[in-house]
Amino acid sequence: MNRDYAKQMDKNDTLSKYKAEFYLPEHLYYEANGLGPMSRRSEETLKRVTEEWKNYLVAGWFCGKIPWFYYPERIAAMENGLAGAREKELVIAGGTTTNIHCLISAFYRPEGEKTKIICDHQIFCSDRYALEAQIRLKGYDPKKELVLSGGSAPLINEDLIIKEMDEKTALVFLPSVVHSTGQLLDIERLTAEAAKRGITIGFDLSHSMGVVPHRLHDWGADFGVWCNYKYLNGGLGCPATIFIHEKNFNLSPAMTGWHGYRKDKQFQKLPYFEAEAGAGGWQHGSPLILNIAPLEGALDMILEAGIDAVRKKSLAMTDYFISLVDERLSIYGVKLLTPREAHKRGGHVTILHTASDEISEFLDSGSVLTDRLKVAVRMKMQGNTKTSMENQIRISFSPLFMSYEDVWQTAENLCQLLMP
Repeated sequence: MNRDYAKQMDKNDTLSKYKAEFYLPEHLYYEANGLGPMSRRSEETLKRVTEEWKNYLVAGWFCGKIPWFYYPERIAAMENGLAGAREKELVIAGGTTTNIHCLISAFYRPEGEKTKIICDHQIFCSDRYALEAQIRLKGYDPKKELVLSGGSAPLINEDLIIKEMDEKTALVFLPSVVHSTGQLLDIERLTAEAAKRGITIGFDLSHSMGVVPHRLHDWGADFGVWCNYKYLNGGLGCPATIFIHEKNFNLSPAMTGWHGYRKDKQFQKLPYFEAEAGAGGWQHGSPLILNIAPLEGALDMILEAGIDAVRKKSLAMTDYFISLVDERLSIYGVKLLTPREAHKRGGHVTILHTASDEISEFLDSGSVLTDRLKVAVRMKMQGNTKTSMENQIRISFSPLFMSYEDVWQTAENLCQLLMP
């Protein structure tokens, strides 16, 4: 599968037109799962809201194209189709970790022997910090109550997670896509198994939202959270999204603030708290309007492209790269960590190599081949060839701003670095 094959794939790609809408560096950019690039539509919506601030001042709360007072709910509603959420189940507020604290503080209700929280053993560090802090705040010991489940292998064994869902489990909190491996967990199955046992379950969907379709309401997940600056391209500092299933609308938020107050009474500044119905009641302080604004334009593009089309291309791109790993890179010691099965794979591919630091530097610098890097790689490859999780390189191929030829070029660049 040479460059001509990739070019033909690009000719048949209905999403190829969107690449021109992004501001991209001259070199290939692989960090869609870290920070998506700015698009021209995001730039336009940010400029519009900035002009509203300049022209309307405080009156902008109730005028402008989208009044700021309703902005977190209105922009969150644009994500309904991506998340599979119903009306009022989403709101944009706070950062991802802040929202995890907010959600766990309310949904983690230890009682009697039902005190444990199950998470995956590959859990992202910030998620773990939040879970441990919330366990301590409830008067328990995280070393005893936080269960790192899923086995000892890099890929999560969902059967083991389900097996550990017992009468002592108060909460399950898992990622949709494991950040380290790119493994996509079966949210529907895990949620159903938790429900059978009367266990609350929530998800961090930061590495899947915008590249994988979801049906959170239909699956019955109790709650969810995700950042908006990765595949959703909302920009640095963009607030995160909270999902609250409507079956939990009667649950009172544990960390309240004035912007979560009933909309019809919010500006009365009353001494007692009445939560707005749905996820809107989980907001805290004033919304970060300027930080949300780029997301409006970014979501407009994703909705226009269609999440099913995005997912189809994402799988085709990662399939293609996996085949190139097998065909061209495996002879140089590159190993695949991400699952091969499409239904178990998110939007990025994780590979392993003893020269992982040098490969990451090479890719991040625009694949500039230097004698120093070549020598460093040779030394690593001549030494211990065993790889571990510390030798991982995560490569994200964004369907909206990357082409199949970019995938081919990635493999070609790595060949140039690794070959003798």
